[in-house]
Amino acid sequence: MNSPLFQRSRPRLAAAAFAFTALANLLAGAALAEDAAFRVRFGFRDAEASSWDGSVAVEGGGRLVSVEGWRFEQTDQMTSETAWKATSRPITIRKSRSNNKLRAGGDTKPIRVPMTDNGVIVRVAEATADTKVNVKTARGDFAFSLADVALGKPLPRLQGAVRIERVADGEAIADSRNDEDFPALTVGRDGSWHVAWVSFAPGLDRDERAKSWSEEPESLDNLDDPTGGDQVWLRSRKNGAWGEPVAVTEGGGDVFKTAIAEDGDGKVWVVWGERRDDVFAVWARSFGTDGAAGEPVKVSTGKGNQHCPVAVADAGGRVWIAWQGAVETGGQFGIFAAHQTGDGWSEPLAVSDPAGDGNCWAPAIATKSGTLPGVAIAWDSYVTGDYDVWLREFDADGQAGDIRPVANTANYEARPGLAYDGDGRLWVAWENGGPSWGKDWGAYDREDGIGLYKSRQIGLRVLENGQWKRPAANLAAALPAKPTQAGWINIEVLQSANPGQKGKGKGKGKGKGKADPADDPGRAAGEEAELPDGVLNNLARIAADARGRIWLLCRSRQGSFHTPLGGVWMNYAACLSGDSWIGPVLIPHTDNLLYNQPAVAAGADGLVIAHASDHRQDRLPVFFEMRRQKTGKPSGGGNAGLAASGDPFDNDLFVSSLPFPDRTPPAALREVAPERLPLAGKAPSEKTGSEREAVARIRDHRIDYQGAKLQILRGEFHPHTEISGDGMGDGALEDMWRYAMDVARMDWIGNGDHDNGGGREYPWWLTQKTTDAYHLPGAFDPLFTYERSVSYPEGHRNVVFPFRGVRTLPRLPISDPRVEESAPDTRMLYRYLHQFGGICSEHTSATDMGTDWRDNDPEVEPFVEIYQGARQNYERPGAPRSPTENDAIGGWRPKGFVNLALKKGYRLSFQSSSDHGSTHISYCLVYAADATRQAIFDGMKARHTYGATDNIIADLRCRAGEKDYMMGDEFTTKEAPTLRLKLQGASSLAKVTLVKDDEEIQTWEPGERRFEVEWTDPAPKPGRTSYYYFRGEQDDTELVWVSPMWITLQP
Repeated sequence: MNSPLFQRSRPRLAAAAFAFTALANLLAGAALAEDAAFRVRFGFRDAEASSWDGSVAVEGGGRLVSVEGWRFEQTDQMTSETAWKATSRPITIRKSRSNNKLRAGGDTKPIRVPMTDNGVIVRVAEATADTKVNVKTARGDFAFSLADVALGKPLPRLQGAVRIERVADGEAIADSRNDEDFPALTVGRDGSWHVAWVSFAPGLDRDERAKSWSEEPESLDNLDDPTGGDQVWLRSRKNGAWGEPVAVTEGGGDVFKTAIAEDGDGKVWVVWGERRDDVFAVWARSFGTDGAAGEPVKVSTGKGNQHCPVAVADAGGRVWIAWQGAVETGGQFGIFAAHQTGDGWSEPLAVSDPAGDGNCWAPAIATKSGTLPGVAIAWDSYVTGDYDVWLREFDADGQAGDIRPVANTANYEARPGLAYDGDGRLWVAWENGGPSWGKDWGAYDREDGIGLYKSRQIGLRVLENGQWKRPAANLAAALPAKPTQAGWINIEVLQSANPGQKGKGKGKGKGKGKADPADDPGRAAGEEAELPDGVLNNLARIAADARGRIWLLCRSRQGSFHTPLGGVWMNYAACLSGDSWIGPVLIPHTDNLLYNQPAVAAGADGLVIAHASDHRQDRLPVFFEMRRQKTGKPSGGGNAGLAASGDPFDNDLFVSSLPFPDRTPPAALREVAPERLPLAGKAPSEKTGSEREAVARIRDHRIDYQGAKLQILRGEFHPHTEISGDGMGDGALEDMWRYAMDVARMDWIGNGDHDNGGGREYPWWLTQKTTDAYHLPGAFDPLFTYERSVSYPEGHRNVVFPFRGVRTLPRLPISDPRVEESAPDTRMLYRYLHQFGGICSEHTSATDMGTDWRDNDPEVEPFVEIYQGARQNYERPGAPRSPTENDAIGGWRPKGFVNLALKKGYRLSFQSSSDHGSTHISYCLVYAADATRQAIFDGMKARHTYGATDNIIADLRCRAGEKDYMMGDEFTTKEAPTLRLKLQGASSLAKVTLVKDDEEIQTWEPGERRFEVEWTDPAPKPGRTSYYYFRGEQDDTELVWVSPMWITLQP
């Protein structure tokens, strides 16, 4: 995009390279030049929206490189290269989604959107001790020098209304209109920086995709046009200057993550996971000191998907690669590794235990510095029924040590980071969450689990001479704390972590977020805030700089600050200095999705970071202007699309430095209390064992149906993630895959993000890519899905495809709810599904997201989401968990109850799925001929589905003539139909209800887990088609909806 407005949004960075110069000398008054960056935030004492228009200038030496907005939006803008127009803003108030005051907590619910502080990022080059930064604002003027602003210590000005902080100093190294992502970084022995990344080329014009439609187009053919695909690139910085980018792969690929390392001969090895012939494999390619490229080498040998590589060079100069890959049986993922040999690469080594009953994730790798031999690989696994962190070390000969646990409490412990310090001690950081992660959570169940994105904090341990230790300093004090309300001002990084604060349950018994009792005793100083409620620090990265000093990065949500792309997450750094941590230090231009990992490496006197930004925060003014150009309104966009004249957001790649040449005391370590050490021989809990048995029963269940053997395949297709515009509380896309494969042990899942990210090309590509990357054929067969949100009376629908490559469908204007006639947008959706071979399912039908059932096409809309874990049951008024006029989550639209669709003659089978935040209580169970994507899709289209909130087996049959029919079927019989029902609950079945033609005509009270009944209709009407279905209720209130049969009695 070449508009002046767009160009102004990019930082103007000097061509001069970063300089890692001595801050200590600067503080002493020496006139050494330094490049530095600052975040200047204002509005902390405002009681109402206030103007902070201003400008900045530098005097006394040095050069002002750039000034750019921090949280600029609406009418905020840079009016010149050094001046701006900006305002602080009050918190908005949004009404609750529920009309039940008790459920909503009152008439209205305050939502902290947007944040109230505003600010600018100021970059200065070649500054000295005499350099002064002068800031003029409409609320007062102030000044500061570099010496005034110590790393990790905000400087107040104007009686606390302004705060100034040191931040990392960076520049863009790849900023095309493609999407650059998945960076990898290494610092060579000569101090050169080498960065690899993946660049995605959209297949459709991103600005055109941002526009809404006013009328239906003649052709939809471009919606399955191929993309430009992925390409891996390499760029190096030598002697302070960046070279030109070098293509590592050809364009048009399908790449999942990169890694990079320099071997003992000075060759740089770029590593990546790439899908060829429908399977991902790990590839590597070398680049010599003269730039000569070797041939790509396939390093992995497994038959299933192999991806997510990490790499490092050991003390002998051998490059080691670790990755996540399908085990030989193909039923789950393990961790593998290979290393250089004299004539190529070793055979892959199984790092994790291939016999473990659970997937392994997130490999991390580290090597000792200098001449110390040794390589360590860490990962996390669900073997014991919750995520635990594991570690394995390899000696100089490549011999593997034992697998040892690092963190294996009942909490969520995942995504490790690894680093050896200068003394050969191994530091392991990880992401720490609460117990029962991903278990039962939703509107009617908050006592047995927690959602996927609740409190998160970083855990840290040190392995020294075989003994586990911990830093004496409290890491939580140097990381972003819980967003706090000071009046109505939201201050998101005050260092106000409450010592001793833990997750607090809201349920009863083993309630939501309740801390593991085993973690209570022995909690020592330095561990007080390991898991404070409401803190959201994720994705720990760790590195040791040239001084052996430990740096830790985490990714943190920016309070409730919201953009058209959704929430905002950014990276912060902390540095260990003796018995204290210094931080948090912001890394600008890390605004992106939650799961967007930076790459870190040790610099000469600090840290080097490669990171991607999609500019969801710093390009907001550009978006608002594009929105005005399209609609005349200053805001908008959202789940259905940007609805603007263009799309200013794309992923660019940055490299930042965080210099800190001060000498610091050595790390102070403490022994880990015995009760806090990793558990020996931890086994799955009894509850985990029972659930696994229930899942196994469903997987083993088979029925004979018209000459075929059918099996039940469990899944759902309505979970949201970070990609949804309203998904800032739903967690990472990867967590959706983790939940489905491990926690719920599903056979398939489909992503439910709104238009896979507002109809934008790159998040759609990420979703499609990962749907293939985590495919384990025959064991886990995810489908290609999305939610298409259209308000009442037309309805939200989730779209399903069994194959990759079809984009999401834009909207037409909403129809008039007062006139009940076919909606043009829904008809266009049906046309799209017919053309591209998909189906859809209406959800939350009796809410503001629902429909009055003005449209249905049985060929492409064969089923309905009758229940969702996030809300309620839309079967019929009076049914269990059904909404009422005074208790409706999402609005009260009684014309949308499913019974009314059935009364209109619509043929709809049932399914249940989750929606926002909910987990483990919503299942779509499909009878399929085999465990493949196509068979699951065919089962859906045949209406051979049912919905349940627990692991319940349901089998409904009826024989007519020589044929046996099952749930979902429509047929004719000469005799009164006899229905045969079999149920097997996960708990005792308290009640079973038979519904015929919208009338509950019989109930049973089995009182046992197994229930079988034959029931013959005593009063069938010749010539009439009737529908019959069953609802089952367990003694623990869990439900099953057995889909209807439509039976016509011949006259």
